[in-house]
Amino acid sequence: MSYTKPRPPKCSAQSVRLSALAVLLLASTALAQPEGVPGFELERLELNPNGRGSLVMGTGELLPSGGFRLSLLGHYEKNPLRLYADGEPVGAVVGDRATAHLLMAWAPLRWLELGLHLPLVVWQRGDDLSAQGIGAPAQTGLGTPSAHVRVGLLAQRRKAPLDLAVELGVGVPVGSLETLSRDNTFRFSPKLMLGRRFGLLRAGVEAGALIRPTVTLIDDQNVQDEVGNEVRLGAVLATTGSGLRGELNVRGTLPLTNQPSSLELLAGLRLPLGQLAELYALGGPGFGDTPGTPSFRVLLGVALGGSEPPEAAPRDDDGDGVTNDEDKCPNEPGPARNKGCPEKDTDGDGIVDSVDKCPKEAGLAQNQGCAVADSDGDGIADGKDKCPNEAGPPENQGCAVADRDGDGIEDAKDKCPTEAGPTARQGCPVKDTDGDGVVDERDACPKESGLVELRGCPPKDTDGDAVSDHLDNCPKEKGVEANHGCPPQQEQFVAIQKGQLEIKQAVFFATNKAIIQRRSFRLLDQVARVIKEHPEIEKIIIEGHSDNIGDPDANRRLSLARAQSVKEYLVKKGVEATRLEAKGYGPDRPLLSNKTAKGRAANRRVAFTIVNPESEQ
Repeated sequence: MSYTKPRPPKCSAQSVRLSALAVLLLASTALAQPEGVPGFELERLELNPNGRGSLVMGTGELLPSGGFRLSLLGHYEKNPLRLYADGEPVGAVVGDRATAHLLMAWAPLRWLELGLHLPLVVWQRGDDLSAQGIGAPAQTGLGTPSAHVRVGLLAQRRKAPLDLAVELGVGVPVGSLETLSRDNTFRFSPKLMLGRRFGLLRAGVEAGALIRPTVTLIDDQNVQDEVGNEVRLGAVLATTGSGLRGELNVRGTLPLTNQPSSLELLAGLRLPLGQLAELYALGGPGFGDTPGTPSFRVLLGVALGGSEPPEAAPRDDDGDGVTNDEDKCPNEPGPARNKGCPEKDTDGDGIVDSVDKCPKEAGLAQNQGCAVADSDGDGIADGKDKCPNEAGPPENQGCAVADRDGDGIEDAKDKCPTEAGPTARQGCPVKDTDGDGVVDERDACPKESGLVELRGCPPKDTDGDAVSDHLDNCPKEKGVEANHGCPPQQEQFVAIQKGQLEIKQAVFFATNKAIIQRRSFRLLDQVARVIKEHPEIEKIIIEGHSDNIGDPDANRRLSLARAQSVKEYLVKKGVEATRLEAKGYGPDRPLLSNKTAKGRAANRRVAFTIVNPESEQ
């Protein structure tokens, strides 16, 4: 695909669209937010007030009943909001930001936890962007206070296989607009969190959503940049124990509006100060263009209460050497191989079932628990075993299954019992007599080496112009090699390459629609003619691609619709519909980086891929 409208500057954690800010200068400043910037909560970091497993994300574990934790920390962010114009940095709206956070968590019941988070912007600064119509935000102000209710559904300490909890958080719109620390209405954060301890390690995952007012930072003909609803996903791996502990958190966002996605890595260390307090530090980089995602952030804090409980010695109530958490019969001793349960002897012959070849029929130890001899131990008595000294299945009367060619398919089911071959071919080998890479049953010339794309036949040059027919746009008309086998006066926009039809012009569509523009008709007419002239091309995939601007699902739908429009055009020009298939990949397969306008333009395209069944043999 191709778009002719140039992209305006972009506003995000790394960029602000300059054209949008010019429009926003006309907006009301009655609520005292910085000039040229809409009011919204810039801070994206959510912390875990109870500190169980992770300082950042919930792992499904609650404080013990009556437990309390109070935490105070300092937080520094670098470049959480920058201004770009035409892909080049102009300056930072917020370049440095320092915040103080007060966190509290209390568990009135063993399955219920209440939390509170009070942030305060202590100091922030940015570059002088008055020439771009951007006012400086205030240096100090209250952030968005929030509270949560967390309910524990499962707890590993109560013999459940893992910790599982749900949470609802609510942010109150009482922060400071002057410091970009307030949304216009309440914000909600539902979450599902789970985790499990594995010895000295603890792992957890968190899935949730942020429901907040939508704020449009840019609105143009092609794409919108917004701050709004999003899905949040995260994972943590942490050490446990009573000494110095570490953790690694990965947090990412999947937008539900036209905002970009982001990812953050946060590594931390926690140092206990006795049984009641701890010091901790966190830091790491951010990736992506979401507003509020800094290039890096660092946190340093101290907490009182809520420390990890000391490791309890594993219990073994029945004394069989298998701990209760792994013992299937914790009150009855049994060997580890039987998961702590006693061995059974169903037939009472003194031979436990696990080694008894006849567990329901009393027998002799020398006969492996069977009443009659079974020399090969295949469960078939020697008197009924056609091969008493060679173990085999009952359906083969105790004899081993014959497989003379050793291909894993028994001779009775093998169509080629003396030649090894795959199961998919019923034991027969793949043959390629002429060695051209095309198996004989698909090779149109099985005794003459040829090309895969010609179904195993050698290339021909019908018109004698030194361009092989399968690469010649005019195979029946003498031309020149430089013009793809056509006469020089016939300009060619298509080149047949191995695995694709290369087009030398873009296919143009109406903006945000699947309507082909007239200027692309001449190109597509030639594509149709080339396909019809080459019946050896059995199938072509018409691929629609886009850049990564906007909603990915919407881009996939539009790219598929455009590919289908091209298919319908070619069918109207006489190409058999069975030879064409339309697919829309959206932003999933970029040619170049989407970080530059040139790269994004190259990624908006239609491609024609030739599918050769022989290449898959």
